[in-house]
Amino acid sequence: MRKLGFISVVLAITIVSIVLSLLSAIQIQPSPVEVIRIGAGAVSYYSTPPLSSMVPGLVIRIYLVNGSSITPVNAFVSVYANAPSGIVPILHTYGNVINVPFNNSNWAYAVSKWLETGMPVNGYNTSLLIFITYLQGYDSWIVPMVIPYNVGWALAAQRPGLVPGVRPMYILATVYINISSIKPFKVVMTNHIVNLTDPEIFGTYNGYTVYNCSLSGPQPNAYLGLPYEFWPESTCVGINGSLPLAWVTWSGDVLSGDRGLGITLAIDFSGTIDWNAIAAGYGDIGASYSTQENWIGNTAEYVLGSQIGEPGSVYYYYEDATWAIVQYSAWYVDPTTGYTEYLGTTTVSEVLYVPRYDAYNVALDYGNGTISLLYYGAVPLAEEYFGYSALNASSVVDYASFEYTSTGSEYLYECNGPVGAFNGYYQIQLSGVNTAYGLSAPQLGTGLAGITLGLAALIPNTAPLDVLLSVGGALFSVASMLLPPSTSSTVQQTWVEFFNVGVGTNLYISVVDASQVYGLPTFGFILNATNYYGNPQSYTCKYGEVIQIS
Repeated sequence: MRKLGFISVVLAITIVSIVLSLLSAIQIQPSPVEVIRIGAGAVSYYSTPPLSSMVPGLVIRIYLVNGSSITPVNAFVSVYANAPSGIVPILHTYGNVINVPFNNSNWAYAVSKWLETGMPVNGYNTSLLIFITYLQGYDSWIVPMVIPYNVGWALAAQRPGLVPGVRPMYILATVYINISSIKPFKVVMTNHIVNLTDPEIFGTYNGYTVYNCSLSGPQPNAYLGLPYEFWPESTCVGINGSLPLAWVTWSGDVLSGDRGLGITLAIDFSGTIDWNAIAAGYGDIGASYSTQENWIGNTAEYVLGSQIGEPGSVYYYYEDATWAIVQYSAWYVDPTTGYTEYLGTTTVSEVLYVPRYDAYNVALDYGNGTISLLYYGAVPLAEEYFGYSALNASSVVDYASFEYTSTGSEYLYECNGPVGAFNGYYQIQLSGVNTAYGLSAPQLGTGLAGITLGLAALIPNTAPLDVLLSVGGALFSVASMLLPPSTSSTVQQTWVEFFNVGVGTNLYISVVDASQVYGLPTFGFILNATNYYGNPQSYTCKYGEVIQIS
């Protein structure tokens, strides 16, 4: 028995020794402080190194997804830092695991531009813009991603002690190139690189500045891997000025047919606002910029005919914002023969900078304001870069109308959401847009409180109209408009109320979702007296409620 007890003790000591040896040999990976899923991958943030020998900054790991197979893969990588007025190239390289330390001199240059704004570093987040180019035979894929970070983290590494209480973070980005679901670009053989030229629209237009936002800071070398050289090209078009929060647009038909109609536009955007970058073909690729705002207003009230005498828009806007359209192309070159392969192009739209607690206001636009400038100046730009405008008939997510019939009755028709009635108001509640319209989680954002279309109590009106639920009529007379990237926020609400709506009113209301281009909810209200926006010959309603209101 004593011998057996002794053997048990020796065995226990041996097991403990083995366990301790294993624990000392295995590095226990720390838990991330935060993990966000972005587009083609995920980004994890750590307060201590998640990988051995990792220094403060960014590590990018690249994987190829082919059916059920997920394997590490080498790819060309370009990394840009977003600055308040443009983009700064940090690195062009090739590999499977890419290290970008905070003390990179090009990254430090971009950080210095943020310090020039004078904002406290804890009052906003900016981002890196990365492009991953993978080549397989004569197919190529360019995957864009935005990686949010705080300038304070970089400063803590670049200038220790400058920001008391702030420690550098460790950012681990995992990118998946899914060749099973992403359509490849067919490689084009050529004998030279076609340089991306800046569009000939640079200048100042009614308070807006359109300019080349590729900053002339330090430039990294293109990746050189003999016998071929990877050659990236980028163009950045910046637009600085006012950007709209919410808007209502009316046609000349409404002005002439519904004189006396009252319109009230209201907003409530408060808390931390995230502006999400959107890439052509990929959608939402992450938050390019975040800061705190407090935009609340319900004073935009106008009466058609007495206060408004021509077609146009009323809109809330915020000031001094910088919005960029970045086009990125990749080439593969033999420097000795000039043999060149064009690997493809992708385009990203992103907000670079908005002042913290930025000023905001409401304005009317009769052809020379924010809405009109974005149409006449930015829509051609979007046509060139994206291939289509932001708003068209397919962007409409809801229809509502007041329609007067030959029987002398006035009806309210609502298409995609329930109608509530309280205190004499007819209200279309859009807080359930995910259910009503099937919008994805990226389109909805993280804190959508609700978007309301309020319809006020009816007042007699004698305009003779005799159409019920008509799909005929003239094409809406206000052309498509381009809106900048929209926002997600702690509270995000916008609504429009109509008053002086009476018997005989014929008013078609189209609720437009610009997120089909830019992601995350941006809603506008387009009013017409003859038909819905874009003159649809047919449309599908999931709710389809008709209410007789007089």
